[in-house]
Amino acid sequence: MTTETVATSLTRLSAVERRLAEHAARPLPPGLTDPDPGASERWEAGQVWAHLAEFPGFWLDQVRAILAARPGAEGPIPFGRMKTDASRTEPIERERRTAPDELLQRVTAKLEELSTTLTALPDDAWNASGLHPTLGEMGLAAIVERFLLSHLEEHADQLDGLELVTLDEIRAAAERIRGVALHTPLLRWDDRTWLKPESLQPVGAFKMRGAYNAVASLTDAERARGVVTYSSGNHAQAVARAARLLGAHATIVMPEDAPPVKVEGVRRDGAEIVVAGLTGEERHAIALDLVERDGRVMIEPYDDRRIIAGQGTCGLEIAEDLPGVTSVLIPVSGGGLSAGIATAIKALAPNARVIGVEPELAADARESLARGEIVRWDGSLTTRTMADGLRVERLGWLPFLHLRRFMDEIVTVTEDQMAEAMRQLATRARLVVEASGAAGMAAHLSGSAPQPEGDDHRVIVISGGNVDPAAFAEILRG
Repeated sequence: MTTETVATSLTRLSAVERRLAEHAARPLPPGLTDPDPGASERWEAGQVWAHLAEFPGFWLDQVRAILAARPGAEGPIPFGRMKTDASRTEPIERERRTAPDELLQRVTAKLEELSTTLTALPDDAWNASGLHPTLGEMGLAAIVERFLLSHLEEHADQLDGLELVTLDEIRAAAERIRGVALHTPLLRWDDRTWLKPESLQPVGAFKMRGAYNAVASLTDAERARGVVTYSSGNHAQAVARAARLLGAHATIVMPEDAPPVKVEGVRRDGAEIVVAGLTGEERHAIALDLVERDGRVMIEPYDDRRIIAGQGTCGLEIAEDLPGVTSVLIPVSGGGLSAGIATAIKALAPNARVIGVEPELAADARESLARGEIVRWDGSLTTRTMADGLRVERLGWLPFLHLRRFMDEIVTVTEDQMAEAMRQLATRARLVVEASGAAGMAAHLSGSAPQPEGDDHRVIVISGGNVDPAAFAEILRG
């Protein structure tokens, strides 16, 4: 194993540790997962955690035993264990109710030992091998890869999977929003491409799906306390409308530079507006203060499984209306829409490519997927784009889990490309579309998301149409 490979291994260990720390800070999710590919048993999250706390130490001891074997001994020494060994099964049952943060400390300690061991190994140590009871002779590098690195990542993936919104949740959301949010049509753009015009929704954007699903999922007592959210506009309008329809008072924290057309939309539905700051983080903090002070219920814009399930109904409609869909282009902001659509598409049309689109001036999600962890872009950077609906500084944690699992890639577009897409949608499709809603079309027209041979059933999600009339006229004039 080369120095470069060791460095890569240490990077992977650090990434797993960060993922596990995120999970340990949250309540244990419900449900069951497969502990190993092809396993007949099913584990709760607590069992996954118990195993995570035990197996790195076991395999580190195995590695040390192989390294300590007498030089010149006849053949590799035996190592490993069967899945039914008490050393594996007993800790899982004994520790399954132990708090994840306590188990994380054990995992972290063993990963530090492993990192130290791998860093200190001389080159010739990697020539050592052992004899596994079922897999036969294995070199040290293969042992470390299979039983430590990959195994840690597999169990982190399982914890991710237990958090994911299911297709059943998306279908339940579809029933909940029926008659309130539109089942938008697929409009032909050309022989190989369709548009999904969410700009036709009652509040002019897809946000009605998730907002209504979230508010409708609350109990009567929760709705009586009132709801609060923070948004630059489209989610604000959707929560205001959902709250009015369901008899709840809504307070919306909006930025100082929110488009007037969106502010007016919130006012029309009778919501209270609190103007605060330019960045999402500033608005989020104020909304949380209202929750703490007044006992209101937070309706998160994207980092909420009810929101993701509601937005996922858009993907459900695409897969049902165009079963042969081959690719879907989706604007990405906090990740609620892209996470929901990607989940539905990959469940119903698993061979279709799911492509996210961001402005190049606010490409935090693209960087996050590339690095395998959530990356924050400062608000001073993201506010440069005219696509006000795509200015979020970072993906939500739940959306990130979904996108890492289901999204094939994220591409970026320029301001000019979004403006050109708005002009083409207006003149060729007769659609009024805001810059955020035109991002997917910009990627298609510019070639940022090429449409290769065989991609004959592409759908472009047009996410919203709430654009200031004066700004829209200026863009149409070029």
